[in-house]
Amino acid sequence: MGHEIGAVISQSRQNQGMTQEEFASRLGVTPQAVSKWERGVGMPDISLVEGICHILQISANQLLGIAENRVVEDNDLVLEKEIRNNMFAEPLVIEFGSELVPCFIEGLKTDFVNRKRKELVKETGMLVPLLRIRDSVELEKNEICIKCYDKILVQKNVENIDEATYEELITLVFDECQTHYDEILNKQIVKTLIDNLKEQYPGVADGLIPEKISYLTLKKYLQKRVREQGNIRDMIHILEELESELR
Repeated sequence: MGHEIGAVISQSRQNQGMTQEEFASRLGVTPQAVSKWERGVGMPDISLVEGICHILQISANQLLGIAENRVVEDNDLVLEKEIRNNMFAEPLVIEFGSELVPCFIEGLKTDFVNRKRKELVKETGMLVPLLRIRDSVELEKNEICIKCYDKILVQKNVENIDEATYEELITLVFDECQTHYDEILNKQIVKTLIDNLKEQYPGVADGLIPEKISYLTLKKYLQKRVREQGNIRDMIHILEELESELR
């Protein structure tokens, strides 16, 4: 089993464009340990499984070789991941050309995305979904494209690429997200918002969502609210208004 796990780690690490040293540093182990895993000489401790899967963007089943619903006939993990990534239109996607790759590699080491996410939700109640960030050979080397469910929101060339470029582009993404939030909003985001509300204020939504008001109905109501007011932060009163309207 060690050889199989090692092979998955090795292939997945290479898919992410990481050296053994980079992977080891992010996981908090030595490069020698990673080398042993990949050669099948040893196995990672069970406590490291979650971190390995997070860094390599694979599931625990994939790491442990447990059969999943496969979409390719062989064990080509690269192809399978590519097919799965393109199976559905994503709420928010950032694609960029090769000259912007170093900019995003360095930028993603920071917490700027989450700081912008916190800022927007605090101001407007708008929870930004996970960003799908990937390079694209179909774009020009200095081009960026921001999409919402395959609809192009912004596509342009970045003329001057410097140390401020990453934060400027991420800020642009969040500005577009705020402008088009009624299109980005989906039932999964709505459920996350309500789950958080139930945790903090149990009496507000318990027995109401989704028992009396479906997530789809609430989503449509929130979309309307976003278009009219640009703010869904006061979720407690929003639910009270919606409940009154449905009586």
